[in-house]
Amino acid sequence: AVVATLLSGAPSGEPLGADNPGRDGGRALARVLADEGVDVVPVAGTAELLDRPVGPGTTVLLTGTAYLDAQAGADLVEHVSGADRLVVVVPDASSSPGPVLGLDVGTAASGGGPPREPDCDDPLTRPGDLLLRWDVELEATGPDRSTVTACYPPTRGHGAGGAREGAVLSFPAAADRPQTVLVGLGSALSNAHVTEGAHAALGLRLLGASPELLWVVPRPGDAAAETAPTTLWEALPRSTTPAVVVLGAAVLALALWRGRRLGPVVTEPLPAVVHASETTRNRGRLYRQARDRRHALAALRAGTRRRLAPRLGLPATTDAQTLARAAADATGLPADQVLRLLDGPVADDDATLVTTARELRSLEEGLHP
Repeated sequence: AVVATLLSGAPSGEPLGADNPGRDGGRALARVLADEGVDVVPVAGTAELLDRPVGPGTTVLLTGTAYLDAQAGADLVEHVSGADRLVVVVPDASSSPGPVLGLDVGTAASGGGPPREPDCDDPLTRPGDLLLRWDVELEATGPDRSTVTACYPPTRGHGAGGAREGAVLSFPAAADRPQTVLVGLGSALSNAHVTEGAHAALGLRLLGASPELLWVVPRPGDAAAETAPTTLWEALPRSTTPAVVVLGAAVLALALWRGRRLGPVVTEPLPAVVHASETTRNRGRLYRQARDRRHALAALRAGTRRRLAPRLGLPATTDAQTLARAAADATGLPADQVLRLLDGPVADDDATLVTTARELRSLEEGLHP
């Protein structure tokens, strides 16, 4: 429990998390922003964001919209409408922010390519700022797309004909929303690649324009009931993973400890010696008291077969028919008569039981040398 508690205080491990030191984390960019005087405030989910005031002098970073639906997105946009800027990371083409944020945006997976230039007139970029990595191709598709600024298009001059497509889309501020910037280059801002090309400079301009930066990492609890996670593992935050691992290891160790193999059997001397003859007689009395002729006769026949087999040179597992033929050849008796003795009908009365027992004894005596 102590180890799980200590590990649960470790970095969350969420992609682009402000406290995540891994390759896909965003702690490097967050530290540089803090060194530049920006008050970086990590926020665990949009639900927590709605509990704090957001006004001028604040930039809001949303690292994904996978857990949000249209209603949750509308509430978020309305809540941050007084902010300076809303930056939304689009990690992959399957999680389009358009329906969530009420924007006409299309997404397409990008397979990479040669470095891209900004090729746009936007204060976020500078001429010669090369982008070496991007994840999603974004395209403004609405009737107002002419007001949208697209940076880092697929090719230079791509937007000359009116197209608004690139790795970064900037929507101007409106009465009900702040300036909204969609970025399809989350991997370029990660710890592993932020130092490449102009990634760090682009990240600082995107997120460092305001004195305060609310760094929001969505949580499964942000979703509405119809979009809630379907499995328990999806619902658990990443910070609980160490605790689950420690508890699983403890259960495995307990199973190995309690399920260890037993040692050799320990023999103990009996408190009294019981002779075999006494056991046989007492067992017979029990059969007689219960009038269980079936089991009594079965025991007699089994004993006879067990003793006859080695005398006839046969294994103990020999079936009754083979044993009967061998005994008939050795004694001169008919084979069907011997088979009836060894595996015949069950005795219905005491007289038949006694007669069969005597015939079995005679059969054994007939094989004596």
